[in-house]
Amino acid sequence: MALIYPIQADAPEPDEDSEPAFEELAAELSDTWLVQIEADEDDEGVSFGPMSAPAAFELGVELDDRRPDWTISVLPLHVPGTADELIAGFEDDED
Repeated sequence: MALIYPIQADAPEPDEDSEPAFEELAAELSDTWLVQIEADEDDEGVSFGPMSAPAAFELGVELDDRRPDWTISVLPLHVPGTADELIAGFEDDED
């Protein structure tokens, strides 16, 4: 299905075959992350964590490589700041 992880609006478009880059995002969003797995559309999903950003992204990428039909989400557990600050990090200033 998909590997889902947050990206910032102003981040350059990654190459299709490139690995997800998490270093900057991990520093800005959260120190602790989780990996959520949904094996099919009827599955409510299961979450694993907390773990460091590198561990979460590594697990997410590895699961996606082995089970591309699953939906794998890599999510921050704690986001410091307000809702407006978080939204600003993901929206273009040109909107």
